[in-house]
Amino acid sequence: MIISLEILIFISAMFFVGYPIFKKSGIRGRESGVNEALGELIHKKEVVYTSIKDLDFDYRTGKLSEDDYKELKEKYEVEALHILKDIDDSGKKKTTVDEAMIKEILPESAEPITDKDFIFCPRCGTKAKMGDSFCFKCGAKLPNLNLTS
Repeated sequence: MIISLEILIFISAMFFVGYPIFKKSGIRGRESGVNEALGELIHKKEVVYTSIKDLDFDYRTGKLSEDDYKELKEKYEVEALHILKDIDDSGKKKTTVDEAMIKEILPESAEPITDKDFIFCPRCGTKAKMGDSFCFKCGAKLPNLNLTS
């Protein structure tokens, strides 16, 4: 009886500790695909940059002929340009994903707040909302401006 209870406690503890580790998707479910793709592109970029550095080193040490060096360097530079373009494009896609999330969160009728929606305290100069009667910082009475546009 005690052994079965110990086994049950051990299994529960292992599940409690291991569940977050093996959990694949979290709060960032939408962004995980974008982040993984971006991480892969950044890794490819680093690999290509390292290859170019190795190529330069091999040429300077005399392991490569000038023709081979120029050919390989051009190939790696073109590949790096394509990867950088893909990274820029993925940044644009992330921006559109962010914009879509903002549109979901904010209501359609929300209007941007402008300076005409605020008044300033005559005593301390703190910005206050148009309908406020007193300054929240110094307590001074605010002018009652009922401007209708």
